[in-house]
Formats: sequence, structure tokens, C-alpha cells
Amino acid sequence: MDLNADGHLDILSGSYSRMDKFMAGLFQVLWGNPDGTFQSATQLVGSDGEPLIIPATEEDMVDRICTRPTAVDINGDGELDIVSGNFGGTFYVFFGDGNNRFNPSGEWLQSAGKKLHVPHHSDPFFTDWDGDGDQDMLSGSAQGGVYLFINNGTKRFPHFGPSQLIAKPSKTHGAQFGSEDLAGPQSSTRVWADDMNGDGKLDLLVGDNATLNFPAEGLTTAEAQERYNGWIARQTELSKGFADASAADNQDEINARWEAHYNELENYVRQERTGFVWVYYQK
Repeated sequence: MDLNADGHLDILSGSYSRMDKFMAGLFQVLWGNPDGTFQSATQLVGSDGEPLIIPATEEDMVDRICTRPTAVDINGDGELDIVSGNFGGTFYVFFGDGNNRFNPSGEWLQSAGKKLHVPHHSDPFFTDWDGDGDQDMLSGSAQGGVYLFINNGTKRFPHFGPSQLIAKPSKTHGAQFGSEDLAGPQSSTRVWADDMNGDGKLDLLVGDNATLNFPAEGLTTAEAQERYNGWIARQTELSKGFADASAADNQDEINARWEAHYNELENYVRQERTGFVWVYYQK
């Protein structure tokens, strides 16, 4: 998006947190150059010249870290605004001030007096989902799934309804060996909407985070599955034992037993962290 209206595309990003006692996920921007290249990342400041920071108390710190911004004209005034998700799963708006800057005093997106939210790691995407001419909001979450917030107001005066889970999390239970049995997106979903098949209806593109297991060298899939199941059973017993342990028990010994248990897993499976992009076609 052209964040400062200079005719060049810019790149906007959030961040987990600055290294400071007052933790906050600052916003970074790479300003576009006339030749299509980008400048080095710099902190995005508001109209007061200070870095934009989502306001939150120490108790609500999760609402200002792991920021995930998007630039959109949410109130139809012709100026880009910034709507940001965060670790806590809520949504905060910094409104454009008319001078290609952003007012540092924004507001939370709410419904019936309560903050809109998803189960952690909100990541807003705006589109006219229901075709009524205003901006609705979609979001993924840390736990997976796709959430829809319908704008029941107008383009100029948006009013979002409560979340609707329009694509349920598709978690695989137990060890997932390879990707053949995956039925849908796993965790940490990110959402985009577009008409993928040209039928005039918006479809969902959903990215995810998945952990796949492969048999350790020398084992068949069946053997690895059996030993993995045994490993899970031993982990459950360990957890029960540690829950019953008194505060006087040797913490170093407990930590050593946990470490040994997790190191044992590599004898049965090789794990690979990856992700996929899934498509939900709207009927």
C-alpha cells in the first residue's frame, strides 16, 4: 500500500516487541522509492512524532505485543487507517489524520461494548464479504480457524458484529506422519480473500503452521507411531507426577527428567515445522 500518498508502494510490518521494560510491538515501514526499491526499515511514528504504540496496561500487555497491522480506510473518509492485531487477539485502530500521518490516540474495535477478539494472534484482513458495499473483517488465530466480523453499519460509520467462526480449526490429533492425512489448516492461521475460481464469490486463502513427523531412521511408520504413542503415555505420567510434587522437591532433577524425556523423542520421529496454503471455495 502507499502509506504516505507519495505515489510509491510501501511495506508495513508489525513486530513482537521492542527490547524495553515497557514491552510493545512497534510498527516498521519500508518506504518505497521511485525505482521500485525500498528504503531500510524504520519505526512508524504518529502525528506527534513518537512511535505508534497500542495503549495497554501491564496487565493487558499481550494486547500491545506481536503486532500485525494492515492499512485500510476503515471509516470511508478517504484516508488510510492502521488496524492492528496482536498477541492477545484484539484489534486496535490508528486513524489517519488527513496529512498522511496517524493519530496516536485510536480506539479498540468493539461489539456491544466488548473488544472484538479471536483466540490469540489476531491478524485483520478487510473485504466486502457480504457484498453490501462496506468493509467486513476476517482474521485467523493462534488456535486456527477463520473468524468473520460483519460490518452492520455503513462504509462511513462501521459497526462490527460479534465473531463468526466460518472455517473451523482442523487439528490433527496424535502424531501426524507426513501430510497425506491433513484435513485442513492447522494452527497460526493467516487469511486472505479473493475470487479464486472466477464464479463471482469471494473464497478464502488460509495459511497455517503445521508440525509433521517422519519415522526415525530404521523404523517403519507403524513402528514409529507405536513408539510415539508410548512416549505420549509416559509424558502424561510424568506430568501427573510433577503436578503432585511438593515445592521442596529438587527442581533440577525435575528439569533433567523432562529434558531426557524430550530427547528420547528423536529416537522415534524426525519432526519438521512447515506450513501450507489452503483454499475454501464459497458455495
